[in-house]
Amino acid sequence: MCGITGIWNLDGRPVSREELIRFTNQLAHRGPDGWDVHVEDSAAVGFGHRRLAIIDLNTGDQPMSFADGRYWTVFNGEIYNFVELKKELEGLGYQFKTDSDTEVVLASYDKWGEDCQFKLNGMWACAIWDRREQKLFISRDRFGVKPLVYFFDGKRFAFASEMKAFLALEGFHAEYNPTVLANSLDNAAHVEGAEDCLFLGLKRVLGGHCLTLTANGELNIRRWWNTLDHLQDVSGRYDDQVQQYRELFLDACRIRMRSDVPIGTALSGGLDSSSVLSSMSYIRKSGDATMRMAHEWQKAFIGTYPGKIIDERRYADEVIRHTGVQPIYCEMNADMYLDHFNDILYQYEELSDIHLGPWFVHKKQRENGVVVTIDGHGGDEALGGYTWHVFAAMRDAKPIRFLELALIRNSMSLTNNLGTYVIAAKNRLLGKKSALNQTSWLNIQPQAFTSAAMEEDLPRIANRDSLFKSLYIDFHFTNLPMNLRDFDRLSMAHGVEVRSPFMDWRLVTFAFSIPSAHKIGAGYTKRILRDSMKDILPEAIRARTKKLGFPNLDEGWNSPRGHQFIRDSISSLDFKSSPYWNGTRITLDLEPAFRTHDSSRIYKAWKLVQAQSLMRMFREKNERMQTA
Repeated sequence: MCGITGIWNLDGRPVSREELIRFTNQLAHRGPDGWDVHVEDSAAVGFGHRRLAIIDLNTGDQPMSFADGRYWTVFNGEIYNFVELKKELEGLGYQFKTDSDTEVVLASYDKWGEDCQFKLNGMWACAIWDRREQKLFISRDRFGVKPLVYFFDGKRFAFASEMKAFLALEGFHAEYNPTVLANSLDNAAHVEGAEDCLFLGLKRVLGGHCLTLTANGELNIRRWWNTLDHLQDVSGRYDDQVQQYRELFLDACRIRMRSDVPIGTALSGGLDSSSVLSSMSYIRKSGDATMRMAHEWQKAFIGTYPGKIIDERRYADEVIRHTGVQPIYCEMNADMYLDHFNDILYQYEELSDIHLGPWFVHKKQRENGVVVTIDGHGGDEALGGYTWHVFAAMRDAKPIRFLELALIRNSMSLTNNLGTYVIAAKNRLLGKKSALNQTSWLNIQPQAFTSAAMEEDLPRIANRDSLFKSLYIDFHFTNLPMNLRDFDRLSMAHGVEVRSPFMDWRLVTFAFSIPSAHKIGAGYTKRILRDSMKDILPEAIRARTKKLGFPNLDEGWNSPRGHQFIRDSISSLDFKSSPYWNGTRITLDLEPAFRTHDSSRIYKAWKLVQAQSLMRMFREKNERMQTA
């Protein structure tokens, strides 16, 4: 897991080693264990790498070459089946100089070309330079777990793991893309699944896509993975499906426990993270382990909000008692939102919310010597874990199933306000425009979310039931891409790698191949996961129905201190003169909102303060780097 960069000057201008080093070191947080660059003067190409050392601590440094220097790569991610792939390639006559998964990727590309992507089980963003063909190949994993952003003006092509790296690139000026800004402020889930980035001139390679660039400037982007092409013929017996899901999930956990450094987990006490940790414990106790298994794994990091309704410690403690692992409690309070505001926002470099919880938990993991965490992302979007998924299932339901689903929905209800997350979710369920989307403050209007890949898939899922459609869109284009981006930024801010068993492609294709009633039914959401975890998961957790989602404390912004922070920010000349919103009107509207405790308007202002603060930090850093 690392930070990667690259520059190709197609006009033949030499790549400046100093500029490449600055470009790369903007990602030092992603790879605190070392760095290097490779510059090839004859081709005006260069690559940079910041390393987070996890596999092959001694010989896995990058940029890495292969086949007598024909290929060079910078690779960010993990290939969990590299042990098996290496054996296969050795049987085909390949020899290896390292014990790394990176070299296995290079050998796979040499053997199978771009089809090697289908051989890889993991998460990645990688670039491979073919010196003989004078061709650059860039690949992003099936579901976009690891990020890749690029700039191309016809003369210069540059890529990096994060947008902030480009602040060091000559001629780059930090300016918002107005449409993406408006979309981010309107609905944060309608950004990551599209190509355009928050900052002008930058685009992302989407999950399941790859890119090739040749010396004549021909850029080709294609979709190499489509889940719909890989759905399975599953047994018609539900018990057989449960058993197959259990085996796949355990193996997904097993291969993600491969590491040459200590691993841990972030435990919320919810079904998904609890299933991950309990399965890890089950694998260890059963002696069912594989090569390169981490020897240290028995630490669970639990984010707690003492005295707050969103605190789930009592559920997490149930899993701790069941597994016997060491709990490390990460206690948080509302003041910490503003105390760490700039740090979190700069590393996050997007507009969604100040996600203190995961940022702080991953910080504590690094401080306790854990740099790999195996977590539960993806389960909700694959198996129907959110309330709107239940409503989607209800749209197609006959009377008896409709009643069953209504009871499931009621069992998930929370009697208190969990903040804007729940407000937005309720409005989405009711088909209403969110109260937070009062666009009269903006000088630009959000646009409907669209994606070429989604438009390609919509006709193919037109005859599927409503739950399948809702899950498919959430998983591939909206909700999950946002969450994966969030956790990548918040974990890698501290040099911590997140691995997600629910994102294993075998498990994903299986989940989208089973009937909807096996995902939500028999009284529960994520039905097949619950049934597959019998005798592995504590029963109190397996039968738990309440859903918190991804909560934040309202008091972080909706408190006297938060109100003053917002007041100070919107009174600045920068805020008032922004071309993106009407600063004078916002100032006039907010004072009565503070007096009447209009939380929706205050929250909207909180998001605008984030937008202004991020732009200020990026511009200041950009100016310093450009004059260095």
